[in-house]
Amino acid sequence: MSPEPNGGRHRRTGRVTQVSVAADPAGRRHHQRQGPWDADDAPRDGRLRLDLGSVQLPVPRGARLKAEPDPSGPLRAVHALVPEGRLTVSAFAAPRTGGLWTELVEELAAQLASEGATIRRDRGEWGRELVARNGNTVARVIGVEGPRWMLRGVGTGQVQHALKLHGLLREMIRGTVVSRSSDPLPVRSLLPLVVPDDVPDEFADSLVESMPTKPRQITKPEGPVIPMMLPQRAGAGTSPGRS
Repeated sequence: MSPEPNGGRHRRTGRVTQVSVAADPAGRRHHQRQGPWDADDAPRDGRLRLDLGSVQLPVPRGARLKAEPDPSGPLRAVHALVPEGRLTVSAFAAPRTGGLWTELVEELAAQLASEGATIRRDRGEWGRELVARNGNTVARVIGVEGPRWMLRGVGTGQVQHALKLHGLLREMIRGTVVSRSSDPLPVRSLLPLVVPDDVPDEFADSLVESMPTKPRQITKPEGPVIPMMLPQRAGAGTSPGRS
């Protein structure tokens, strides 16, 4: 393919986004972090990403995709199913001042502990992470804050596969691009997800034929249950759109 006139913008092939490769690698020097990326700063790396509207996800090779609809109609999440477990990356509206993940990680820890999970707090490349274990199932939750958005990644699977699964989760988070709309949204609200009509063949069978799952469940009932939607707080206000 020939490069677009503006090399840093996204090229769309159906509903798969491909970011053109930069002619000059030094053009990425202003990126001091390794991702995830705001749409305005997406790397020109030539990587294929599934475009779900608010997020563009680099799906692990060989993964099956499963859509989780909300009972009211909107899409809650798209899960990537790999042999080691399940990966879920979602984006939420956040205040311009940041600090949302600091609140949420403690709320989630308290909730999971009350449901019988063993909780551990870790430090990772983006800061505080949460690990919840129930029986032989473990879930790692990672939060990353960007401009007016917060990305949350969850990897859930059996303990014996945790190291590889959580490595896949970090790689998926690093490559994710978040496209925040210009509309003001309630803080903590899920950025809208859309399953494209023209899903690429490699994902179509598993994604289009997804069966609805229980509203809050991302793993087996005996494992930690991570809520897909964030609890709303009274007086939380709205997250401004792009200016």
